Amino acid sequence: MTTESSRLSRRLSTLDAALRSMGKRLIESHSSLESGLRYLRDRYARTYIWLTATANRRRYAAPADPYRFVEVDPHSIERVAELPGPLYLNAGAVVGGAWDRTTTRFVDLDVYRAYERHFEDGVPWHETDFFERIVGELAAGHERWGCRTRAEFEARCGRIDDLYDRIEESGYRTQDELHEHASEDPIKPPNRLPTERLTDEIAVHIGRDGRLLFEDGRNRLSIVKLLDLDRIPVRVLRRHAAWQDVRDAYVAGDSAARDYAAHPDLASLSFGSRP
Repeated sequence: MTTESSRLSRRLSTLDAALRSMGKRLIESHSSLESGLRYLRDRYARTYIWLTATANRRRYAAPADPYRFVEVDPHSIERVAELPGPLYLNAGAVVGGAWDRTTTRFVDLDVYRAYERHFEDGVPWHETDFFERIVGELAAGHERWGCRTRAEFEARCGRIDDLYDRIEESGYRTQDELHEHASEDPIKPPNRLPTERLTDEIAVHIGRDGRLLFEDGRNRLSIVKLLDLDRIPVRVLRRHAAWQDVRDAYVAGDSAARDYAAHPDLASLSFGSRP
């Protein structure tokens, strides 16, 4: 990632945060504006992603569709690379650098450990370190997970139980699939805007060696890991520039790239399809 593009990304993140804050204040004082502001934000995000995809089509032999879901084994998502800024800034992005050099393991996150203790060992939510941390942050005046009080967070934990039961009984469904079947998500309010719905999916980045790195959707990823599901659809956001080179080499018929043929991010590509 060039210095110039890094600066642009930081500026956009700052601008997005300012607009979010302004929009939140407007909604609090004029609730009738909420749907219109959400629509404008959705259109802005889609335009930004379209510009990224357009640039990628000109630059790469195997440009990725930023809206395509990739089927992966959830157990292959082992490391965490949560990047700053809203998700749409990384949708379809190809970035070099050391951002993928992460050692943080998903199973070491307190949220996953709490899920493990609660669903496998029967430990009540309020006896987990994760619960204590969130309640402490709420008491300090911070909003967490859409909650402002302990009571609201306890209610959310109950809805997480519902989500676990729903996935165990009916399997994993994307937000679009839930929307199409008029099914409610226990922890997310219905969202008619397509880009906004994408923010409620399991999202990953792909590192230089093809490693899947967790970015968002920790509730669902924790649950599908504990339920031992073998395949789930995930949204791929950022790809390392070195991994994009592998994608380009694969469609060019490079024999070395064929070693990656089983990688889920290459499933939609044909080996040697482009000279």
